[in-house]
Parts: sequence; C-alpha cells; structure tokens
Amino acid sequence: MSGLPPETDVLIVGGGVAGVALADQLAAEGVEVVLVERGELNREASGTNAGSMHLQIAIHQLTAFDTADVADRLRDETRLAAEAARLWHALDAELGGGLELHVTGGLMVAETEEQLRLLHDKQRIEQAAGLETHVLEGDELRGVAPYLARTVIGATSCPLEGHVNPLVAVPLLARRAAERGALIRTHAEVTAIEPRGAAGGAPFQVSTVAGTIVARRLVNAAGAWARELGELVGLRMPLRRMGLHVNVTEPRDRLLTPLIQHIGRRLTLKQSANGTFIIGGGWPARPEEPPRRYSTTWDSAAGNADVAVSVVPALADVRVVRTWSGVMAWTDDISPIAGESRRVPGYHALVVGSSGYTLSPMLARRLAEHLIGTGPPLPPEYSPDRTTAAEPART
Repeated sequence: MSGLPPETDVLIVGGGVAGVALADQLAAEGVEVVLVERGELNREASGTNAGSMHLQIAIHQLTAFDTADVADRLRDETRLAAEAARLWHALDAELGGGLELHVTGGLMVAETEEQLRLLHDKQRIEQAAGLETHVLEGDELRGVAPYLARTVIGATSCPLEGHVNPLVAVPLLARRAAERGALIRTHAEVTAIEPRGAAGGAPFQVSTVAGTIVARRLVNAAGAWARELGELVGLRMPLRRMGLHVNVTEPRDRLLTPLIQHIGRRLTLKQSANGTFIIGGGWPARPEEPPRRYSTTWDSAAGNADVAVSVVPALADVRVVRTWSGVMAWTDDISPIAGESRRVPGYHALVVGSSGYTLSPMLARRLAEHLIGTGPPLPPEYSPDRTTAAEPART
C-alpha cells in the first residue's frame, strides 16, 4: 500500500461504516479527503454486528434519561432513525441493490403488563415523530406472529425495520468513495496528533505508522477506540468499549419474516435469506489483551439462546453452529458523539454507539453538510466536548 500524501483538507480516522460513509459523501462534493484505518476496513464493530436496522425506541433509550425532556429527546431520535432508514434505501438503490437491504418489518415484544405499558408509551412518541408503529395484542398478535410464545402478550410492529449485510456495505461504500476521489489507506494506525493552529486547533500534524500527514480538518471516526484518539488532543469523551456476542444457527425452513426485539430482555432475532437464525441482543463478550479480539463466553451463548427459545419455542431443537464476538462504542448518555469540538477547533467526531449501524450514514451526511458549509452544526447534545456526569469538563 502506498504511503500518505503530505497534506489533505479532511483526514478521517476509522474505516468502519461511519468513516467510509463520510468519505463517500465528502468525495462526492469534491472535498479533498484521506481516510486512514489502523487495520483492514470493516474489521471491528461495522463488520461484526448483525446489520439490523433498528428504528423503534428501545428499552435503553426509555430508561437513559431521567429528565422532563425525555419525550422531546426520543421524538428527535426517532425522526433521525426514520430519516436514516430512507437514506439506507437511497444508498441501496444507488449501489444497485448491492447492500442486500431487506425490509422485513420488526416486532418488539412484551411479556409483562409493565413491558406492555412501555410499548404503548413509546408508540405514542413514535407516532408523534412520524414513524409508523402499531401495538398488537391478543388474536391480532397471534394472527401476525403465531410462532411467538404464549408468554408474549403484546408487540409493537414497525413495517420499516429490516437489515442490511454488514459484510458488504462498508466495502461497497469505500469503493465508491475511492472512485469519487477519496484516498483510503489501511494499516496506518495513528500514533500522535499535534494541533498546530491558533489556540491549539487546526491544522493538525498527524503521525501514523504509514507516515505523517497535515490535515486542515480532522474527523475521529474510530468507533470503540475513539476515546483514545480524542485523548491525543486532550478530549476525554464519555465512551467505553463493549464486547458483544452473536449466535448463528443451522438453516431451517422459513419461520420468521420480521426482526424480533424485546422491550425488556436482551434479544434481537432474525432469520437470514439462507434460513439461518441470527441471535443477538447485547450479551457481553470477554475482553482480551491486544492484539487478540474479544472472545465469546458460554454464559452469553447459552443465555442468549435461552431468551430466544422462550420467545420463539420452535427454536428449541435448532442447533447453534457458530458464535462470534464484536465490539462497539457505548456512550454514557446513549447519544452519538458527532460534530466539531469548540475546545479544539477543526477537530470533529463521528461516533455512533446505540443503533450505530442504522444511524451512521445519516449522521455522516449531516456532518458532511456541515463540513462543506451547506448544513448547520449537529445538535449540541452530540458535542465531542461533553464528558461524563461525574467528570467536569477540562478547560
């Protein structure tokens, strides 16, 4: 792989879906852009998730905020999710259907009266935000999803939910970005960032194992490793890494069409085009010392499968044939970290934790519009300058 050019307008650090989507958007507008990735593209969170398109409000969003504006925040996030779904459709059409986008609809299930109340509460917020959802109960639910256990007393249906193939989306977007003029360099881990402008801002001299480059503007799209990259310029963003576990079963005849989620238990479940069931939902994987990756655990494999069987009993005799682990960035307040730092001018972040695969292309478009001067800054609550509640901001 060739080295780096001496300088660029925008340098993006991170070769996952957020980084390549941003490179693609900027290159399409004629912006000089270089993307560097420490390993290979799509090897971390973007290539090890299940590719689900989550649009409904999830339990962690409902419980994340203990403030009066929670409904307003959730309406805004739901509007963004609906907009993100439309963008995935547009991208798939532009790429000739290569993203393997499947709009299957989704069901978020409840097994207790309290969980059912949450379904009704969130459905009102989703309706106000313009996302079509319906609460199903009783015979209506059984008619739609006869495979659900009798313990499931209700479900919210969302016709727009589905999934893409995470193994092909990033490579396709990266190829188009390169065709549009973006320069992509792998095996170029960043080792130092030196702000060289007034008040410690842009431009930035960035040292990598593949060489040094000066960037007028820099975007941290390093996902689960974005906190370490932020610390190179004195920012301590409220991020932590989470290892996630996924089960895959043998193929069976078609049973499920929609994506299944749970409002109160850790479960996502779908049946792929080849008939296998992909079972996830945020069960933890074990951290390992670098360069080893997160490893799977028996407790997560068994616990995740147990929840799946309790919700869809027909899975009881389906064999799990492989497991894998991934890693994701998780923000303390659930919101993305996206936009420009006021404390380090010219330094931007694009890190999407919860529903990262769903939202990344949309937030990349919003950030691209801001970078080229055609759009407003991203919401202040997404600022890379924010810290954890227990940690005061440093000046």
